[in-house]
Amino acid sequence: MISTVWSRKWLRISFCLVLGFGLFLNQACEKKPAAPTAPEEPAVQVDPEIVAWLKSNCIPFSTSKPGSGSEDLMPLKGIVGSARVVALGEATHGTKEFFEMKHRILQFLVEEMGFNIFAIEAAWAESNLVNDYVQTGRGDPARLLAGLGFWTWNTQEVLDMILWMRQHNENPGRASKVSFCGFDMQTARTAMDSVIAYLSRVDASAATWADSLYAPFHPYSSSGSSYTDASADVKSLCSWNVQAVYGHLLEHRQEYESKTSTTQFALALQAARVAVQMEAYFGVLHSPDRDGFMAENAQWWLNQGGPNAKIVLWAHNGHVSEYQYTMGRVLRSVYGREMVVLGFDFGFGSFNAVQYNLATSQATGSPTRFEVEPPPSDSYEYTFEAASLPRFFLDMRDYPAWLLGPLRFRSIGAVYDQSSPLSYFAPVPLPSMFDVVIYFQNTSPSTLLPFY
Repeated sequence: MISTVWSRKWLRISFCLVLGFGLFLNQACEKKPAAPTAPEEPAVQVDPEIVAWLKSNCIPFSTSKPGSGSEDLMPLKGIVGSARVVALGEATHGTKEFFEMKHRILQFLVEEMGFNIFAIEAAWAESNLVNDYVQTGRGDPARLLAGLGFWTWNTQEVLDMILWMRQHNENPGRASKVSFCGFDMQTARTAMDSVIAYLSRVDASAATWADSLYAPFHPYSSSGSSYTDASADVKSLCSWNVQAVYGHLLEHRQEYESKTSTTQFALALQAARVAVQMEAYFGVLHSPDRDGFMAENAQWWLNQGGPNAKIVLWAHNGHVSEYQYTMGRVLRSVYGREMVVLGFDFGFGSFNAVQYNLATSQATGSPTRFEVEPPPSDSYEYTFEAASLPRFFLDMRDYPAWLLGPLRFRSIGAVYDQSSPLSYFAPVPLPSMFDVVIYFQNTSPSTLLPFY
């Protein structure tokens, strides 16, 4: 069943690689290497001055396992400070320790620092159904998680986090309740359905009209790949139609809010906006606008929470970083020092991904376990190993410019070509991309769940 779902959802997952790290991996994927590149074996020692600095500045923590207490996470209070946005990245979309640690950090930020919104790189409207469970306990959380349509998040680790969120909301104590949200826009069918459902309550004729306008886009609204191949006439019609529905809601804001509420209208309007975003993104051959749209949606969720709301974001390193045109860079321009970006990295171990052929740009089969080769000697991963710590935080805001020039950094999305491991490293200015790096010496694959 996973293989069937994968084939249906390929494009929306693959973009986590294509746009995955400041757009440099898409360049790697477009290259057709003459022959697989053999992994480099570390051959040099790290400069003793660098080792000394790392040992003085790395902050160890005991475990990634949720439910392990919070004492070792207390340094996060100083790292996060008064920030309202904490973005959590990941070097792969299939690493157990990354997912567990995000759960731990979310719990800490909710219970200790007043954060009350969680938002993930997943479909906007479908995530609202998960939030209904988190708030009320209605529904089957495993089925709702599978309903997001992303094998990457359909794991025991993410399900455990959702179950914790529900448990917390039943008895939050002095902390605020927490919401589960999505900020991606690669599907729009559920979003459009929710627009029609809302209009049916406030304006039956408008609901019928909107339904007819959405109809040409329905066949494409769950699979952007098919829309990319649609004719120019179809795209022109769909673009005009989805924008017309969005414009109609804006024009009738006062009337519709009076019949429902400001919150209900805002959800319907944003659902219509998601349809506009999806059409725009897939209609122009997957432009970099996805990161801009995700940033827009994340900001919308924080605004809905009010001036005291605080949000935790979950996405790939390439989306939360500030390298080139990314969600992270857009959000930094809005929130400045009120945002803290934590990138996740690892040296050795295994992860889940779908088999990919860089030479042909083809993915095949179901998610499977891969083992990484040792990091090359000119990489951050090789250097971080010199700290001789199983896991640590490293505040890159204190990273001295003299210490290291740009080294290569590993970035793997939802797909992987094991014949060319060095294609997943690129030279980047790491201190300019993340405020903090969370490093694991060894990792293991996420625990995949079945699709229903």
